Formats: sequence, structure tokens, C-alpha cells
Amino acid sequence: MKCWRTTILLSLGLTLAACGNQQAQKATSSSSHVKVAASSSKRKTGATLSWNQTKADKLAAFMKDFGPTKSQQFTQADLNDQVKWQGLDLTKVYKTKQPITIDGKKTPVTWLPKKGHASKTQENVVAVYVDDQDTVLFLFTLTAQRKTRVLISQYAPDGQTIKTTNTTNQAVTQGFQNIVAGKKAILPNQTDATSSSKTATTDQTKDSQAATPKQQAIVPAEFQYTWYTQDSGNGLLTLAFTADTINETGIEFKIFPYNADTAADIERSNPPDPNDHTKDNWDVGTYSASDKTLAIKNWYTKVPGLYTITPRVLDGQTIPVLEEADPYTHFDNYYLTPALAANYQGRVFPDQHVQ
Repeated sequence: MKCWRTTILLSLGLTLAACGNQQAQKATSSSSHVKVAASSSKRKTGATLSWNQTKADKLAAFMKDFGPTKSQQFTQADLNDQVKWQGLDLTKVYKTKQPITIDGKKTPVTWLPKKGHASKTQENVVAVYVDDQDTVLFLFTLTAQRKTRVLISQYAPDGQTIKTTNTTNQAVTQGFQNIVAGKKAILPNQTDATSSSKTATTDQTKDSQAATPKQQAIVPAEFQYTWYTQDSGNGLLTLAFTADTINETGIEFKIFPYNADTAADIERSNPPDPNDHTKDNWDVGTYSASDKTLAIKNWYTKVPGLYTITPRVLDGQTIPVLEEADPYTHFDNYYLTPALAANYQGRVFPDQHVQ
């Protein structure tokens, strides 16, 4: 991963601080995200995921409806629930931090992390569901970069190791993606049931629009493409920018400028209202022209994602590479074509730091 040199961090910190200098007297204010991030690093706290109790409850309701479509009933296996999967006590799996296998590859995961203790680099299992016939187990995973995946196991465990693969059930996959994005998770046979709530939804939308800040061009033109990366577990992933949006493999987030109005609203919104989902897909962004770094963070999180474009010489050709990182760790390299992403899958350059 690219080591975020002191000069880059100082530059980014000064840029963010300048955007919110009217709140400089508050040492713990969210006006300087990099300073807060550095403090968090010293405490060795983890990532905060785009996941909360409201979304967990929505997933529980979704799985309750999904079970009968397969003549099954699914039970959530939480940290303290004495639920077994084919004789394996899942609570022991959580406590001993057992890895899993995905298509035969041993993969470490973080089991059911508490808020602020999720892994920045591993997949985080945010929910586990077992069917009443002890034949199907679902693992719902989420990364710090908001990438979703649903794993399924229909095999007997290997000791304490659960053997999984990506589910082929698109209803479950799409339902989980929608819940993470703050959208409704609807089974195919439930589409007609949504019509009765259109009036109420329209009224709520009107109310929320009145409080929506103005978007403006934040993302420089050189970023405004669809970028690709090849992941061994998730396949081809995309990252697409417009002047004021970022789309992460089909999930779009609005980007608002960081200023006095957004800073004040973010402060009022923390902790978030569990009944207010208007800001689930809101991001805040700033661009540092001095180090050519785009910093984007979710409305409710403190640590930004950092994006830079670096020309790299690969096989004799100079091509632009988009790096995704946070102030401490390199995550992914993105390329302008799927072919380049496949050809340089997993490539880490000497100046990039991976934990």
C-alpha cells in the first residue's frame, strides 16, 4: 500500500480543518476527520460499519418472510444464542475467532463485531442465520468499504471450520444489499404490497428534501470514470464517480461538501435517529489539490476513505491506477478496464502499505 507520508496527512488534515475552522474550538468536533482518525488509531479501535440495529431488524424481518418461500424457517444465531449448526456450537466459533473457508480457501473473518470494533481489512460477519432443518446456514458479511456478500454453507463443518461458498440466491443477495444501502428489501412476490405505502413514502420524501443540503461538484474530472478491481472472493467490483456521487458496485451515495451547515447537521445527527434513513446514502467529500487526494466519508462515520490516482508503469505502459485506502491502510487498486483489473489482480506496489 502507498504509505501515507507525513506531508500528505498534514496536507489533508489542514484542508479538512480549513473547511470547518468555525468549529475549531471543539477539540472533539467532527470538523477534522483525519485528526479524529489519528486519535482512533492510537486507541487501536476498529472500523464502524454501515450497519446498525435498525438494519439488523430489517434483515430479521426479511429472513422471516424468505424462509417460507423455501419451506424453511430461519433462526438468527447471535453472540449469546445457543444455536448449533450441524452439531457445531456457533458461540464457540465466535469466541475463538475461527476462520471459515470460501470455496476451499481459508479466510479469516470478524464475527459479529460491536460498533467501532469491526475489521478494516477482513470481511465482517454481521449476521448469521440457520434453518430449522439444520441444512442451510447463511453468513451475511460486510466490509469497512461497504461491500456486501452473502455466504452459504450446506456442508458438514470441518472440525470448527465452516465451509462456505457465495450464495446463488439473488433474492437474498439483493435483499441484503438493499438493507445495507438503507432501501427496502422486498421478495419478488411482495412487490404488490408496496403500493399501499406510496403516499406515506412520498410525504416523508418531501419532508426530507426540505432539509437536504445542496450538492456541488466535488470530484475532479480525472476521477469521473468507472473503475474496476478483481477480487478473489467477490469477483469484479466497480467504483464509479460523477461530480457529486460515488457508486460502489451498484450502490450509489450522494456526496455533499463539508462546510458549516453539513458539520452542524452531522453533529446533530450523531447518534443517528433509527427511524430516519434519509442519510444512509449520504457522504461528505473534500478534495485536496495539493496532494491530489479525494477524501470521502459517510455521514455517520469519522474515518474517510482516501482516493488518489497514480500513473504506474505496467508491462512497459504507463496507465492510471486508482488507489482506495484510509489514513492507515491500502485496500484496493482500481483500473479503467475489466481486463486490466483481471491482469493485475492483487497487485500491491512497493509504496503501498497493507496491514
